[in-house]
Amino acid sequence: MDALEANSTSLPAYSGFLFLIGSSVFYGSNYLPTGDGMFFQLILCIAIWTVGFVTGNVNTVPIIRTIGIGLGLIIWCSLELIIGWATARFGFFGLDANVPSSLSMNYIGIVLALISFIFYIFVKSETSKNQVDSVDLTNSTQVLKDSDVRQSDFFGRLNSVKKRIVGISLAAISGILYGQSNTPVLYTAQIHESKNYLDYVLSYYTGILLASLGYFVIYSALKKNKPIVYPQVILPGLLSGWMWGVANVCYFLATNALNQAISFPISTCGPPIVASFCGIVLYKEIKGKRNLIILGAGFSVAIAASILIGLST
Repeated sequence: MDALEANSTSLPAYSGFLFLIGSSVFYGSNYLPTGDGMFFQLILCIAIWTVGFVTGNVNTVPIIRTIGIGLGLIIWCSLELIIGWATARFGFFGLDANVPSSLSMNYIGIVLALISFIFYIFVKSETSKNQVDSVDLTNSTQVLKDSDVRQSDFFGRLNSVKKRIVGISLAAISGILYGQSNTPVLYTAQIHESKNYLDYVLSYYTGILLASLGYFVIYSALKKNKPIVYPQVILPGLLSGWMWGVANVCYFLATNALNQAISFPISTCGPPIVASFCGIVLYKEIKGKRNLIILGAGFSVAIAASILIGLST
């Protein structure tokens, strides 16, 4: 049986596209309610587990503080698309190689995805201190020492060039890791009888929670048992985690209804558009006619790349 046919379920095809819309909306907006980095990612992953990729998540708040949510999500989603495609195309990490019916169309799509990544690098964003530092330090708990406050302002002390270098580097690392985040689920479904990805979601989310706890333990040890903990981050973190969890469930449902060749490119193309819209409208971090033209060109190339990759299989 063909690997793509084995993934099919009784869900109608049109439902897959509806799930992809939901996935794009929640993936593209789940980092809007953010806060302090390490504690935030812990709460976020706890919420993900209650619904049902941790190293990449650790980088999230630094990325937002340095280059903004829109540009950050665009960069890591572009690399995620490329890494995820290469894993499926060549059968990395034990997966069955997915050879497309049209190699030329498939490769042209990947080249366009790379070109879109270059476009996004030239988009200049303006990050706001209020965007991620919404916590009033005067009302923080007693564990917040002066040194902690200075550390929380580390990214604020970087000049624009250093912020851009740090932010783009972290976004690239996150993109590579996100591109592999679903590989264990795909491999597990491949070697077991059930091809319904939702059967493996709980164990997947449990791994996310355990890894997040591990990172927080290491962080607490490095802080000599005095981690920076903001009570105000708890509800935003839970909301963000629930949104991510729902987005991922929508993605797996879409993959069940359609197939990986169609759902993966679309699921990586939609979130940057949603995130950039939020960055432009809510945070005003992407401004100017030049930036908007470059962003629009990048969107156009990325959408074309996703369509070609999806149609090539």
